[in-house]
Amino acid sequence: MLLRRRQLLAGLALGALACRRGASSAPAVLARPRDVRLRSVTLHTVELPGPGRTARWVLHGGPGLDHTYLRPWLDPLSAAAPLVYVDLRGHGRSTPPPEAEGYALPDAAADLVELARARGERSIDLIAHDFGAAIALTLAARHPEVIRRLVLVAPLRDGEQVRAVARRSREALGEAGWAAIQSLSTPQGTLRDPRSLPRLFRGLGRMWWHRPPSDATIEAMARTMRYRPEADANFLAAAQRFDARTLASEVRAPALVISGDDDLTFRPEESRALAELLPHGRYHELAAAGHLPFIEQPAAFVRAVNEFLST
Repeated sequence: MLLRRRQLLAGLALGALACRRGASSAPAVLARPRDVRLRSVTLHTVELPGPGRTARWVLHGGPGLDHTYLRPWLDPLSAAAPLVYVDLRGHGRSTPPPEAEGYALPDAAADLVELARARGERSIDLIAHDFGAAIALTLAARHPEVIRRLVLVAPLRDGEQVRAVARRSREALGEAGWAAIQSLSTPQGTLRDPRSLPRLFRGLGRMWWHRPPSDATIEAMARTMRYRPEADANFLAAAQRFDARTLASEVRAPALVISGDDDLTFRPEESRALAELLPHGRYHELAAAGHLPFIEQPAAFVRAVNEFLST
């Protein structure tokens, strides 16, 4: 009960920040956490009720992070449909797979098929950020019947991008900034101490942000997050083997790819190229935004997603 109270208070604090930065001023709704037992893992979900039959599911990025950094920025999307945040297998409050080999993109995608059946949903609209886009694309290609529409935000396209992040970070942050980031990480590339998440989010600077938000916003992003180093390490290895270009032709759902015009992590031209590969892909670029456009341009982001999903 104490934990839920803290989560609610954190959500209210984030909501106030969102309003100050231009997010929707719609009244707050109480989120409903639910753990759903599947065949090999239990997935943690958080649902915001809304009208309509087709639910909107949200997948976080990372790997190693969970859904909490996406709230309350995406919460206004529940005004048009039920909104369901999902912690992927091994992430956040979801359980890890029984074997290390279970940290695989197809297995994570198969979890979502099971979850849809458990929830009694024939099809969903899926919104995925960063690493979550790799799982969303895998799901859309292998289980097209599950996806009605797809929104990919600053998406991971292929392993080449993952391998380029270190070089791009060093160029963008300079030697001092790069050294500061490295000091937070283990030799395996995972975070040494989950309490340093705000330092990481702040230190990423130009890699993530067009204009870094306030310290209060960054602290709020990590306040209730559960960082999982095992998921970080294992899924990062899987991400380096991923290539959306081998799946794109099989994705039949209409897809919207959104990028911030100042994203140095997964660059706009890379996101545009992915949209052009998708048979029914569209590309939308948000001005004055980096790798988390839903935080820097929340109203424009929600408007673009709502227009696409309601078409």
